[in-house]
Amino acid sequence: MDVSNIQDPRSQGIMISSSSKNDQVEVIVVPFLCMQSHLNQLLQLSCLISSSYNIPVHYATTATHLRQVQLRFNSQTHLQNPNIHFHEFPTPPFLSPPPNPNSSSKFPSHLLPSFEASIQLRDPVAALLREISNTATRVVVIHDYNMAYVVQDVATIPNAESYIFCPISAFFMSFISLKDHESFQSLEELKGLSTIQENLPPELLKFCTLQADYQSLAAGTIFNSCRSIEGTYLDLLEKEMSSRNKKVWAIGPLNSDTKGDKRKSHSQHRCLEWLDKQAPKSVLCVSFGTTTTMADEQIKELALGLEQSKQKFLWVLRDADKGDIFAGDVERSPLPEGYIYILVLEFEVSRIIA
Repeated sequence: MDVSNIQDPRSQGIMISSSSKNDQVEVIVVPFLCMQSHLNQLLQLSCLISSSYNIPVHYATTATHLRQVQLRFNSQTHLQNPNIHFHEFPTPPFLSPPPNPNSSSKFPSHLLPSFEASIQLRDPVAALLREISNTATRVVVIHDYNMAYVVQDVATIPNAESYIFCPISAFFMSFISLKDHESFQSLEELKGLSTIQENLPPELLKFCTLQADYQSLAAGTIFNSCRSIEGTYLDLLEKEMSSRNKKVWAIGPLNSDTKGDKRKSHSQHRCLEWLDKQAPKSVLCVSFGTTTTMADEQIKELALGLEQSKQKFLWVLRDADKGDIFAGDVERSPLPEGYIYILVLEFEVSRIIA
């Protein structure tokens, strides 16, 4: 099977659209709670399906994490599409400790309580699945690979099927799942890379093992990637999955289209106004994502390195997200003299330094 960058998922057998109410296909999207990138990518896919293919999409998550992803989403216009329906489940109670920048482990272990809380969504997701399957001819469940346990009841619904959505790179997925295969080890560019398993907390390994037990229920895996970027690793994954009668699709990279978004018609943030005045390819963007917190000494060294590089830059400096980003205040790390904080957009946890 040729793994390619797919423009229309329906043509690949993932889902089909029908204008007949008696032959209705509906999609249920179940994102992973605990990381912004996981929430955001599946919301982008939901908007694409609902707006481009006239398919009802049900985006289902906890009230806390739905509020988070909607607040940070960069196209509010797409969220108003009548074909996309948001389902808020009660947020399971879990601890939400702050990140520890001085931890010996670089994995964001402070998020582990929210990982474990996600397991409690099995019953509400199953109830939603049964409700929609009663009126739809076909129900397609697209779920984060970390939510396989939660959606396991799809196997009991005759007119439902599920697909894993993989928000991480095909390279990383092939690295963790195929690292011992001869075809993977023969790649010259990968020789000498160390494994990551020994650096992961045992609680995470236990959680991943639980998900793996139910991932086989899915008909295939959808990657937010494309052949021109990760063709080698997509081919390896497709070969391995086809041996288990599973399919692979590459439909990315997903990017939100903000054309016509009323929020974008207002004046830009001053950092973006400054960026528009710079020469093409002359500015570095420095960002470590939403799960990384840097120690004070690391921030100081990076700041000095950027300064000495004489290179124009935008630096997104932030503490890692907590499991519940709305609980408590966000602390600001000290910066060397001459650096200032600039709040970016509406959400105060992100700060751009220039």
